[in-house]
Amino acid sequence: MKRKQTINADYQDLIQQAKSMFNLSQDEINEISIEMKKFDTKATGYIGKHEVDDVLRDLKLLDNEKLIAKFNEELKIMNVKVLDFKQVCDLYCKLKQYQQQINEEETITQEYIDAFCALGGQLDKSGFVLKSTIIETIQKEFELNFELDSILGDFHGIQLDFDEFCQLFENAGDDGKSFITSISLSKRNQNDFVVRYKDFEKWEKLAN
Repeated sequence: MKRKQTINADYQDLIQQAKSMFNLSQDEINEISIEMKKFDTKATGYIGKHEVDDVLRDLKLLDNEKLIAKFNEELKIMNVKVLDFKQVCDLYCKLKQYQQQINEEETITQEYIDAFCALGGQLDKSGFVLKSTIIETIQKEFELNFELDSILGDFHGIQLDFDEFCQLFENAGDDGKSFITSISLSKRNQNDFVVRYKDFEKWEKLAN
């Protein structure tokens, strides 16, 4: 009995250390603990490396191939046969952060696709956008004043494909990214705005 009490005390100590070390909420700590106990029935604070994937999958952190690859990469770096509670929390935090990064990248990519389509490109990222359309839209539709001409000068020809389009506005910094976001939002809210790029008319709010 005394040994079991010692094990439980050590386990609780691991939980408190992890909570402080990884800045996790109590709810997150509880969720990780519940999932670990499915395999750690004696509350030792350890699970096998072949069990941790089940724990993280139940925590919705192995939902796609990118996360699975990241998990395998981190587990290989750790090079252990068993993981304690803190190590599981470390994996949890790394995968959670990576998931947020993936979500942000997907959001940014979708904004670029929306803007590319709104300016004349295709949804599958094929086609082209005229540089003159970009300049006219920025200057007249949004009245932005950042130095786009100098950036456009790096691109030869009169039109840009999707990759060139993305690079153009990456180079433009915060103003460029703001423009992309604005175009994307307006494209998603067609009930509120009409965009007439054909003759470069001003944005007009639709009448109710």
